[in-house]
Amino acid sequence: MKKYAGIIVRCDNKVLLCKRNSETTLPGFWSCPAGSVEEGENTKDGAVREFTEETNLPVIEDIVFAAIIKRYNRDGSKEKGTFYCYLMDVNEEIYPDLENAPDGDEHTEFGYFGKDELPQPMTKQFNKLINIILKWTN
Repeated sequence: MKKYAGIIVRCDNKVLLCKRNSETTLPGFWSCPAGSVEEGENTKDGAVREFTEETNLPVIEDIVFAAIIKRYNRDGSKEKGTFYCYLMDVNEEIYPDLENAPDGDEHTEFGYFGKDELPQPMTKQFNKLINIILKWTN
C-alpha cells in the first residue's frame, strides 16, 4: 500500500494551500505540499522532505501529527494508499518559492485561506480535515 505525507501550515487560523498542476496526482485540486513517502523513510520525514522540495521552505517549527486519510479509487472500490498529514503552526505567513523549489512546478499557485474562503476543488476528506484544523486553537 502506498504512503503519502504532507504538511499543512496554519497561521492566524488560515492555512497554506497549493493548487496542483495538470501533470500531477489530483490535477487542479487544492492541497498541502505533499507526496509519496520513500522506501525506508518514516511518514514525518517524508512530509518534511516533500514540503521542502515543493516549497523551497525549511520546516521552521515542530510539526505535529494531524490525521490519516485513506485514499480510494474514484469509485470507492479499492484502497490506493494512506495519506499522513502533519500540522505546522507559524506566527507569520511563510510563502513558497515555487520558482526555486526542486519540485515547485507541481503547483501553479498558492495562498492562505480561512474557513469561509477555502478554494475548490479539494477532495472531500481533505476539505473535512481543513475545516477541523481551522476549528482547533493555536
